[in-house]
Amino acid sequence: MILVTGNSKTDSGFACALPWLRPTQPAAGRLFSLMRLTRQTGFTLLELMVVLVIIGVVMTFVTLSMGGDRRADELDREAHRLAALLELASDEAVLRSEQLAVRFGNSDYEFFRLEGDQWLPMADDAQFRQRELPKGVFLDLELEDSPPLGLETEEDKQMPQVFLLSSGEMTPFILTFSAQETKQRYKIRAGLTGQMELEE
Repeated sequence: MILVTGNSKTDSGFACALPWLRPTQPAAGRLFSLMRLTRQTGFTLLELMVVLVIIGVVMTFVTLSMGGDRRADELDREAHRLAALLELASDEAVLRSEQLAVRFGNSDYEFFRLEGDQWLPMADDAQFRQRELPKGVFLDLELEDSPPLGLETEEDKQMPQVFLLSSGEMTPFILTFSAQETKQRYKIRAGLTGQMELEE
């Protein structure tokens, strides 16, 4: 028969030799300890809400920086369209031996053809009809030189300012597209010999 005494050294010896004899914590105590541990390592509802708000703000800035400037896209589209129309009109003037011209307003533009001694709008032409720019888009025309000799017209806001000749020459100009909602600007720069550049 083995006699177990109250000696602490003997008790610790038996505990080391026989692990199942070690005193264990009650199940209820272990459960409460686990709950306390879970509370310490988790997130509160307020913390989660703050994180979601921060993620939303960051995503908004990312969206804006990746092409959210719709007004700038609109300026780009209108500038490319007008540059293409000017090149086409210049080619038409050379091929048909006609004198064409363009009137630029603050928010519109219109193509003209010289018939006799009068500049008449090309209203019946689907490509060169008068075009209104989207609301809020503006044009600013800078003439670098006077109109070609023999084609000067009376100063009138309804008359053309830029002339496209059958020789391939045109009135040098700089045309700027702008809008208040964006800092982006687009410029069409044209030279005397008919070459054009689109600048951002």
